[in-house]
Parts: sequence; structure tokens; C-alpha cells
Amino acid sequence: MAINKERFNELLDRLSDKDLELVSELMERLSQKKSPHREVPLDDEPTTQDDLDAINKAKEAYLKGELINFKDVEHELRS
Repeated sequence: MAINKERFNELLDRLSDKDLELVSELMERLSQKKSPHREVPLDDEPTTQDDLDAINKAKEAYLKGELINFKDVEHELRS
């Protein structure tokens, strides 16, 4: 999705001060990267039994409602 600076500023105006701080830190990190057009390489490694076990465990946790707390995600982004 293409976004222009005007739309971006509209979205920024909607954020709380706390959210604005988090977005600002993320923007700082992104702007410090060398290439503005970074791509994540395709993972061409074969799926292992450990991978499948982890996927199944995650699905089970999701179905049980054992979700990640947003505060934990926010902390991880700030670290």
C-alpha cells in the first residue's frame, strides 16, 4: 500500500503520546538502516519435525487463548 506524507501525518495525529513514542522509536530504527528497500530473503530451508512441532504447539496455545500480551510485544519492540 502506497502512503503519502499527508496521509502519514493524518495517522500520526490520531496516536496517543505513548503510541507516538513507540512509532517514533521504530521510525528511528528504520531510518538508520543502510538500504531503504530491504527485502527479507526467502527461507528455502526444509521444514523439520522440530518446526512442525513448534507450529502445532503454537496452534494449540492459540486455541487455548494463551496469547502474547501486548505489553510484552511493546517491550520487545522497545528493546
